[in-house]
Amino acid sequence: MKIRLTILFYLIIGVLTIIFFPGTADSGDSMYHFLYAKEAPSHPELFFDHWAKPLFVLIASPFAQLGFVGMKIMNLILVAATIWFTFKTAQEFKVRESWLTGLLIIFSPLYYSLTFSGLTEPLFAFVLILGTYLYLKDKIWWSIILISFLPFVRSEGLFFIGTFGFILVWNKQWKKLPLLIVGSLVYGVAGYPVYGDLLWVFNKVPYAKLSSTYGEGTALHFVQQLLYVIGIPFYIFFWLGVVAWFRNTWINGFKSNLTFLIYGGVFAFIIAHSIFWYFGIFNSMGLKRVLISIIPYISIIGLVGINFVTLDLLKSLKTGGLILRYLMIGYLVIFPFTSNPAAIDLKHDLDYTLAQKTAQKAADHIRDNNEDFRIVTADIYFCELLEKDCFDDNEKVF
Repeated sequence: MKIRLTILFYLIIGVLTIIFFPGTADSGDSMYHFLYAKEAPSHPELFFDHWAKPLFVLIASPFAQLGFVGMKIMNLILVAATIWFTFKTAQEFKVRESWLTGLLIIFSPLYYSLTFSGLTEPLFAFVLILGTYLYLKDKIWWSIILISFLPFVRSEGLFFIGTFGFILVWNKQWKKLPLLIVGSLVYGVAGYPVYGDLLWVFNKVPYAKLSSTYGEGTALHFVQQLLYVIGIPFYIFFWLGVVAWFRNTWINGFKSNLTFLIYGGVFAFIIAHSIFWYFGIFNSMGLKRVLISIIPYISIIGLVGINFVTLDLLKSLKTGGLILRYLMIGYLVIFPFTSNPAAIDLKHDLDYTLAQKTAQKAADHIRDNNEDFRIVTADIYFCELLEKDCFDDNEKVF
């Protein structure tokens, strides 16, 4: 009942956010992904564009026909489903008070903001947690096949093909290993008419180079940036959850599924991105938003952290533990609305940017004056404002 009320609450505030905040949450890649999905029916080759991510384009395209609001509706549905399957996954791991994973997800500041974008991370998080849940429910064939398609939502899906491959080997499920290439086989064949290459899924990866045009950074960049993705209280709970894992493993022994899938998945993801950014390879930009992809796993670890303090360390102080639990949850709920740099700035994060508002004025001027000349711009947002097909050489405006 609690998780259903949590999801209902999320859907209500999500709909209100869509109504009152018309922005795109990100004015760069968010718009590009939206336009790829929108124009794909007119340009079928876009369904096989590696940068745009083929599975994302396929799923997002029907929603994109409704305009950018369609992308928001899609992500709202995806996040609601993500909350549900994160809860069910936490239950499978016997994490107490599993419904609280829903609150951890909802009140993650950057995750909430980027729900209302055209970005790929929300879909990735959903596919990842659904695949994990199916594995735990012993629907392993379906789980592994689903995970095999993750690289076609985001390239980081390759990390989790490795993670799931490792746990299959650990559990001696050798016969299921070939299922990890199903996604690549399907898309390799489907995209052959476009590229004339069955291996295009590997040969066309835009990040497969040992350099980056975006520079490099510190080794702890993503560890630090996680705070700005999930906020201070959740960040504390997460590290408490890591401490709890060490303690529980020492006392109760090693639990392979929890370790490899959840903890292993999170740290493999963070460490890999940290290495890419530190050495300036694979076109890493050091973007903190990539951490949204693993928010379901992080929320399970965060709940383990809350339980560690309130139900384990303070189990002899029942009233004290209960009070602290409510205080921790209260801090989680209030934090996104504080003035902290890691909190949500509703106008800045969810409304149109100054550049978008300026573009809207320019587009209005062009339409009002019916000016007949070719427009050259570096802002793809004009394609949407002027109803131009940016993938048509006769119409594109940049």
